[in-house]
Amino acid sequence: MPTPEPTPTPYVIEISLPSDTVTALKGEKFALHGFKAVKSRIGGAAPLVWFSDPSFLTTTKVAWTEQYQAYISDTKIISDGTIVASAAADITLGQTANVDVDGNLETVSEGTASAISILNESSTQYTAGISQKVAGSANPMCAIPLHGNMLDVVVPIEKVLLTFASRTVNTGTVIYKAYAPSLLIDLTEKSTRKVNFDINEGWSWDDGTWATPIKAQADLVPLLIHS
Repeated sequence: MPTPEPTPTPYVIEISLPSDTVTALKGEKFALHGFKAVKSRIGGAAPLVWFSDPSFLTTTKVAWTEQYQAYISDTKIISDGTIVASAAADITLGQTANVDVDGNLETVSEGTASAISILNESSTQYTAGISQKVAGSANPMCAIPLHGNMLDVVVPIEKVLLTFASRTVNTGTVIYKAYAPSLLIDLTEKSTRKVNFDINEGWSWDDGTWATPIKAQADLVPLLIHS
């Protein structure tokens, strides 16, 4: 009998906000934005806005599981540009997405353990990366150059950066610097974390080392693209 696939781990970040903070943030048209970390050895990789949620409440939960897609795009990686997938395929850790000469993706079982591989079998250069499902939608979380006949290997990392900001951005937007004070949350040791946000006091948590405050204008690449 075939070995059953492991059940995806449910990850949850619970965010608590005072009611007056929610009122003020919504009145000033803030949204909750999230970024997700990956590991890649390819230079030029960039973090993308993973989700943007203007519908937060006094208790808001960000939830996801280990459900991935590999994608390719004709869009160039430029600051504030939006990466739009031209093709995508469901994939799991240890598998490879092969890109054929027509720009189609086919997932095969061979690959690097604990990683997602994207193999370009054409001479066309693409932008590539992985998406992960959050709130029912598979959104890209990184953008990586994929040259002709080359292989990109990406390892998703359970670290999430959260920020409240009034800046309007779409999911898939290339962002190199934090545009508001943020919080980097590590879920590699525990799949559920609880944090707080106050519009004047900022982010707070139980003071554990699993969370790190990030200043506005901080460089996001070393925080979210691990080499």
